[in-house]
Amino acid sequence: MGKIAFITDSASGFGINEHPDVFVVPMGVIVNEKEYVDYIDIQTDEFYDLLKDYGDGAKTFQPSPQSFHDTYQKAIDNGYKHIIAIHATKELTGTYQGSEMTSREFDIESTVINSDVGDYPLRRMVEEGIKASEAGESYEAIVRKIKTLAEDGTLIIYPKNLNQLKNSGRVSRSQGIIAGLLNIQLIIEFEGGKLYPIEKIRSKKKALNFIHEKIKKEVAEDNPSKIGVSYAGEQEEADLMVEWLKEQYPDKTIDKLPLVHVAGVHTGYGTIAVGWVKA
Repeated sequence: MGKIAFITDSASGFGINEHPDVFVVPMGVIVNEKEYVDYIDIQTDEFYDLLKDYGDGAKTFQPSPQSFHDTYQKAIDNGYKHIIAIHATKELTGTYQGSEMTSREFDIESTVINSDVGDYPLRRMVEEGIKASEAGESYEAIVRKIKTLAEDGTLIIYPKNLNQLKNSGRVSRSQGIIAGLLNIQLIIEFEGGKLYPIEKIRSKKKALNFIHEKIKKEVAEDNPSKIGVSYAGEQEEADLMVEWLKEQYPDKTIDKLPLVHVAGVHTGYGTIAVGWVKA
């Protein structure tokens, strides 16, 4: 069996040179009217420092077609015989479509998968693909495994405030304004590749209680081996969530990672998220 390369985008949180079998197409952010390519022009700490001060006008941009072409070419030049590309939800970004188009330019067996999510669950899909490849599983089996994981990834998002979420259009402007006026805590989840508010609660304490109960119910059903807590700049709430998760699930791996830049732009500074896949 030939070597398998995994291509993803920076919405997975994978660094450019984090794993030799993972090739990352970097997305980009616009903060304070300046463009930055993820992990090339800007690193995570600097990004969140900027987002804290200039978050209301922040935007994202897609990788160029040349960036996709160069990434596929690099995998081929490094001797890989198969490519599995796993990208952020096609409902909110263009990376799946860009990768799909680029894959047709090369004479190599490849599959492009829409993760229907982003951030930690997307990262976990790539990790499970690497694990299966290192265990000697076939290309076809790994594709099936990742497609199955992509059917049901979970990411629960709790923004600190709704300004950037409202500005980015990820919730309706009217919902954002009303929630802001009423001091409502909004909890959001991916469904069918899109972001939907799943609960509106008047107090932070009740919001966290709701998240805890939701996690307990869904983790019991999904039984993930790892759970990820992502944070957008501020770590205090994430640390409390990690502590709670470790008490609840001492047998599971609890990861704490920065929220990927594109998600930070759309949900705002101070957001936390909890995610996993069924693996």
